[in-house]
Order: sequence, then C-alpha cells, then structure tokens
Amino acid sequence: MAHRKLDREQIIEQALKTLGKSNSFSDFSLRKVATDLQVDVSTLYWHFKNKQEILQAMAEAIIAQVKLPNQQLEWTVQLKQLFSNIFDIYEQYPLAAILMVETIPSSLVRLQLIDRTIAIMTNAGVDEQTAHIAATSIDFLLTGLVIDLMIENRFRQQITTQQDQNLAGHVKKIRELAQTHHLEHMQASIKMRNQFSAKQQFEKGLDLIIDGLKQHTH
Repeated sequence: MAHRKLDREQIIEQALKTLGKSNSFSDFSLRKVATDLQVDVSTLYWHFKNKQEILQAMAEAIIAQVKLPNQQLEWTVQLKQLFSNIFDIYEQYPLAAILMVETIPSSLVRLQLIDRTIAIMTNAGVDEQTAHIAATSIDFLLTGLVIDLMIENRFRQQITTQQDQNLAGHVKKIRELAQTHHLEHMQASIKMRNQFSAKQQFEKGLDLIIDGLKQHTH
C-alpha cells in the first residue's frame, strides 16, 4: 500500500468512521483503519504507539465536540442540556459509549468535562461527595442505556434481516412469561419501553436523579 503523508487528525477522523461501520468494538483494528486510508498499517505507528493510544485519541476527539451549557442557566437546566448534548454525540458516533468505557479519561478535555459536571452541582449547594456520586450515576445511566439499546437494535436486525428464529423465540418468551405469570410490572415495563425513545428514557432517568439531588442542596 501507499505511504502517503498523514497527520494525527486525519487518522483519528478515519478511525472514528471505521469504528462506526464496525459490527462490534472488538471488530475494530488499526489494520482496518489503514486499509480504509489506503496506507500500510506501519504508517499509523508513526503517530500512535498502539491501538490503545488511538482509542484514547478517538475518545478525546468525541468529547471535544460536547457543547457546554451557559453557566448563567439554572443548575438543573445546565445538567439536562449538558447530558442531552452528550447523548446526541453518542448517537452520532456508533460504539462511542463503549469507546468511553474502554479508555481512560486522562486527557484535559475529558477531565474538564467531569469537573464541569460536578461543579454544576456543587455550585448549586450539593456537597462534593454527593455531586461526585451523582455524576458517576448519570454517566452509568447514559452509557449503560446507550450500550443496551445498541445491542437490542443488533438483535432486532438479526431477527428481521437474518430471520434468527432463536432470538425471536426469546423475545416472544418475555411477553408470554410476563402474561402467563401475571408479572404486571414487567408488562407495564414492556409497554413503556416501546412508548419512549432512547433519549426520552434517559431524560426521565436523569429527572429522577435531579429530584434526589434537590434534597441535598442548601
């Protein structure tokens, strides 16, 4: 392959595209990035020591796109806007949520985002420890929901496009067991899950956390 000159930004940009079209996170590799760039994989090692280093740079590039809310806004509005922006970024970049889990927040832009999140709460009167726990809980809620729905969508595609009868049987079994054993809350959960979008589900969860935080403001 060619040995054309590339800079870090070009490699990161392509790496995000390559990750986006990967079937899974484990399917991503530097060799595939090099193939998409039409260069030899050794070219990438001039800029990145290994796969983990490029993953770190990719995560940093994604977080750098998150818009921070106006600090003059009421603190609950700031939190909602901030995590709404993060949610939109995660939807824009497939597998981004897993990328965040698989990397260490060691860059300034990621540390600043964490610091700003906690500051929104402490400036409103929430104690430091509670604010830290809340920030972690919101991150778990967002990341976990995005990953869960991503896997759910993959199962759905396997059922519809590949006619996977085994997976279809498991989905059917959920409804049957909930009805047969009168699991009323599970039936309600299934119904509500189909009523709300992924973002709406997250926003409702975030509202619950914010309601709890209001009890810790002074």
